[in-house]
Amino acid sequence: MIKTIEYIDGIVRMIDQTRLPVEKQFIDCRTIEEVGHAIKTMVIRGAPAIGVAAAMGASLGADSIEASSFEDFYHAFE
Repeated sequence: MIKTIEYIDGIVRMIDQTRLPVEKQFIDCRTIEEVGHAIKTMVIRGAPAIGVAAAMGASLGADSIEASSFEDFYHAFE
Protein backbone atom coordinates (compact mmCIF):
# COMPACT_ATOMS: atom_id res chain seq x y z
CA MET A 1 0.00 0.00 0.00
CA ILE A 2 1.28 3.46 -0.89
CA LYS A 3 1.40 6.00 1.92
CA THR A 4 -0.25 9.24 0.86
CA ILE A 5 1.66 11.25 3.46
CA GLU A 6 4.31 10.53 6.07
CA TYR A 7 6.68 12.33 8.42
CA ILE A 8 10.30 11.22 8.08
CA ASP A 9 13.13 12.88 10.02
CA GLY A 10 11.67 16.39 9.96
CA ILE A 11 10.36 16.14 6.39
CA VAL A 12 6.73 15.78 5.34
CA ARG A 13 6.68 13.53 2.28
CA MET A 14 3.46 13.34 0.29
CA ILE A 15 2.41 11.86 -3.00
CA ASP A 16 1.77 14.53 -5.62
CA GLN A 17 -1.86 13.82 -6.41
CA THR A 18 -1.85 16.22 -9.36
CA ARG A 19 0.29 13.69 -11.24
CA LEU A 20 -1.90 10.65 -10.58
CA PRO A 21 -2.72 8.28 -12.24
CA VAL A 22 -0.08 8.87 -14.92
CA GLU A 23 2.91 8.82 -12.59
CA LYS A 24 3.74 8.32 -8.94
CA GLN A 25 5.86 11.21 -7.68
CA PHE A 26 6.51 12.36 -4.12
CA ILE A 27 7.34 15.83 -2.86
CA ASP A 28 9.20 16.67 0.32
CA CYS A 29 8.16 19.66 2.43
CA ARG A 30 10.67 21.00 4.93
CA THR A 31 8.76 24.07 6.14
CA ILE A 32 5.24 24.95 7.16
CA GLU A 33 5.10 27.28 4.14
CA GLU A 34 5.88 24.42 1.76
CA VAL A 35 3.12 22.31 3.31
CA GLY A 36 0.69 25.23 2.98
CA HIS A 37 1.64 25.62 -0.68
CA ALA A 38 1.06 21.89 -1.28
CA ILE A 39 -2.41 22.19 0.24
CA LYS A 40 -3.27 25.34 -1.75
CA THR A 41 -2.11 23.85 -5.05
CA MET A 42 -3.96 20.58 -4.37
CA VAL A 43 -0.86 18.41 -4.33
CA ILE A 44 -2.55 16.76 -1.37
CA ARG A 45 -6.32 16.24 -1.60
CA GLY A 46 -9.17 15.02 0.53
CA ALA A 47 -10.22 16.24 3.95
CA PRO A 48 -8.43 13.55 5.99
CA ALA A 49 -5.15 13.93 4.09
CA ILE A 50 -5.35 17.73 4.25
CA GLY A 51 -5.93 17.54 8.01
CA VAL A 52 -2.92 15.28 8.47
CA ALA A 53 -0.78 17.53 6.25
CA ALA A 54 -1.82 20.59 8.25
CA ALA A 55 -0.95 18.87 11.54
CA MET A 56 2.42 17.76 10.20
CA GLY A 57 3.03 21.28 8.88
CA ALA A 58 2.25 22.69 12.32
CA SER A 59 4.78 20.24 13.74
CA LEU A 60 7.41 21.52 11.29
CA GLY A 61 6.59 25.07 12.35
CA ALA A 62 6.84 24.18 16.03
CA ASP A 63 10.19 22.45 15.48
CA SER A 64 11.63 25.62 13.96
CA ILE A 65 10.81 27.81 16.98
CA GLU A 66 13.63 28.63 19.35
CA ALA A 67 12.28 29.85 22.68
CA SER A 68 13.59 29.98 26.21
CA SER A 69 10.20 29.54 27.86
CA PHE A 70 6.81 28.03 27.14
CA GLU A 71 5.26 31.50 26.98
CA ASP A 72 7.77 32.60 24.32
CA PHE A 73 7.13 29.40 22.38
CA TYR A 74 3.37 29.82 22.63
CA HIS A 75 3.47 33.41 21.35
CA ALA A 76 5.79 32.47 18.48
CA PHE A 77 3.57 29.51 17.56
CA GLU A 78 0.40 31.61 17.42
